[in-house]
Amino acid sequence: MLNRRYIRGLLLILSIVVLCAPGCGLLGRDRTPEELFSLALSGIAGKEKLSFDGEAGLRRESNGLFENQFKFEGKLEDHDRLTLQTRLPGAVTAAGAGVKGVNAAAVNNNGQPSGFSASFERKQGQWMALTDQHEPLRGSLSRFNPIAQMESIDRLNKTIKSEYGSGRRTKILRIELAPKDAKTWALAQLDDEMNAIRAEYMHKATAVKGGIQEKLEKDLNKVWEQGETSMQEMMKQAEVQTVYHLTVDRKTSLPLRLSSESQVSYKDMNSKRNKEALVTDVNFRAYE
Repeated sequence: MLNRRYIRGLLLILSIVVLCAPGCGLLGRDRTPEELFSLALSGIAGKEKLSFDGEAGLRRESNGLFENQFKFEGKLEDHDRLTLQTRLPGAVTAAGAGVKGVNAAAVNNNGQPSGFSASFERKQGQWMALTDQHEPLRGSLSRFNPIAQMESIDRLNKTIKSEYGSGRRTKILRIELAPKDAKTWALAQLDDEMNAIRAEYMHKATAVKGGIQEKLEKDLNKVWEQGETSMQEMMKQAEVQTVYHLTVDRKTSLPLRLSSESQVSYKDMNSKRNKEALVTDVNFRAYE
């Protein structure tokens, strides 16, 4: 009798140890989607080097075709220094090769590269542009930095769910931003791009010689202010829905892929309802 009780006691203790031990396979507790996202963010934040490639395009409801489409790639070095290289629609034929609805006319420029690059450095949690050159769209490249995207997602109100279709080696998370936060964030990014465009053209105006420089600067300021006012008016009544899909490696908890679709529904200056979506898709590689 004593031996039987002793054995039962040992079995009970062993069961408790097994059930409570972390990382114990099938008996271990599954991580929640929120925990998986935090682990993915922590994992990528701890890397000294990594690289990624992606593509982006704007799709309008009126025709369903992708516009302003381009590819980009990036490389992180020394933990906080990032270089983004992009190609504008001239050399992205491959980007739309297998994508239904891609406008072929938007990807034809005799195969010549027509992109540019920009460098950024992370300082106190913010990615700051290092270059003082003024090229079109250079200031808007930051919105295609997937590391900055994940860091921003972490600060916003959101709903994270596990997506069906995850494989044995990966887990797919569906991350939907709260509509209010999605709209505020979209407006902040548009403001940054408007300011970058204004700085670019004002810089070009300073190179104009003669007495027309002052008039040119005034005209540019007037056009920019009109554009800013129009954008603010349209965004007041706009509705924004932003959804991310993050693929995480089950073994390492590192991000493998980050795709997104941000839909904006708004009325233009003629009170016509429009809907457009910015679609991005990024694949991470070469972690070190």
